[in-house]
Amino acid sequence: MRLAGPRIPLVAAALAASALLAGAAAPAAGHPTKNFTLDNGLKVFLVEKKGVPLLNAVLAVNVGVKDETADTRGLVHILEHYILFRGTERRSGSQVGRDVREHGAYFNAHTGEDLAWFEISVPAEFAEFALANQREIVFDLKITQAELDGEKEVVLEEISQIEDDPFRHATSLALQNLFKGHPYESPIYGDKNIIKTLDAARLQEFHRKFFVPGNCALAIVGDLGLPGLEDMVRRVFGGLPSVPFEKPRYEMAKAVPKGVDLEVEMDVQKSYLVIALPAPDFLNPDQFAVDLLTEIIGRGVNPMLFSALAGRRRLAETLSMSYLALRYGGAILISLTQDPRDLSSAKRETVSFLKRARELNYSREDYFGDEQLRALDYLAGAKNQIRYKSYRAEEKGLSLAASLAGYLLLAEGTPAGPPYLESIDKLKSGDVRKAAAKYLSRSDFVIVSVVPVKRT
Repeated sequence: MRLAGPRIPLVAAALAASALLAGAAAPAAGHPTKNFTLDNGLKVFLVEKKGVPLLNAVLAVNVGVKDETADTRGLVHILEHYILFRGTERRSGSQVGRDVREHGAYFNAHTGEDLAWFEISVPAEFAEFALANQREIVFDLKITQAELDGEKEVVLEEISQIEDDPFRHATSLALQNLFKGHPYESPIYGDKNIIKTLDAARLQEFHRKFFVPGNCALAIVGDLGLPGLEDMVRRVFGGLPSVPFEKPRYEMAKAVPKGVDLEVEMDVQKSYLVIALPAPDFLNPDQFAVDLLTEIIGRGVNPMLFSALAGRRRLAETLSMSYLALRYGGAILISLTQDPRDLSSAKRETVSFLKRARELNYSREDYFGDEQLRALDYLAGAKNQIRYKSYRAEEKGLSLAASLAGYLLLAEGTPAGPPYLESIDKLKSGDVRKAAAKYLSRSDFVIVSVVPVKRT
């Protein structure tokens, strides 16, 4: 079974990562923790989580779309696939797969704009197998042209499927235009022409450059005592050599100078609308207000935007809204479906609503008298939804490990701030309006519409 995926979301480290890291080696969220760095530079964070007899380990590599050039677009994505399925210096890909199945493991990988993740979850009794497996597949990779050619076919087919999916294709086009001129503009899945001509030596060179301990972080959440788990990590990963690694320098993404409005024809029956706007980066304190704004306007039980569009004409059949917080930029994404005849109206009304968001009432505190009793408290509802999602994510060992590993890399060198939920709880309706004024009341919208093919 192939489980590799193009992206794993990190919602501003909401998955309890900031809370745990703020406490460093002290118990946090009821779980003993410990973090340290091996002599070879590998950053490690351990969480002892009793109750479920599993070990969840995520090895994150600080390599993503941001590290690709016009000549290497797609190399991180194909390496993700190759590492998961094509074998090492000691085992073939089929042997790795067999061993993983025999140990009852869940096994997957993801590629993103900033990072690549390699994750495994096993019964706690097989903890050492899981760690040794991740060490081997990531650092002892054996790249041959024959195996690469086989994986290229899989990746090229995946790209074709993405390009045939109206929402995924529109979202990719929106991000490419939103981050024009920045490395983030490259699609995560890569460039077909580069992948077709890719040879083993070139991929090996890319792997050797970035897949070194000093450019990686390992997070483990499991039903094992911290002393024994630390000994195991040092035994399995401590022998990796220390390889000099100079971290590349990156510029922050700049907003596009003017708006973009694209229309793409596809073999569809409905129209698909994706709107993208610049948003705060992973370390920007505005991220908390934007998380709330996203929940209020386009998510949850009663999103304000859907209510505004549903009206008499029902300009939207479906709605989703997300916030992508990256290390060197960010994006707010709004996705809608509608009858093609309503596309222009939906586009116009959505943009108009977003620009008015700076003036809206989000909390009962914005009303007076009897109005306060009747008003919907969108702010309180959003805080409750975020709190619920954060707690649920913390319960999932792999989600927590992925957030911790990502946080270790993306927040490296910056002091840990207050816990995520504490920052969310402090925000008032006025803070949400300020975020709306800053990030939604803009003229540089990137709009991508997918419409049915025009028949002649």
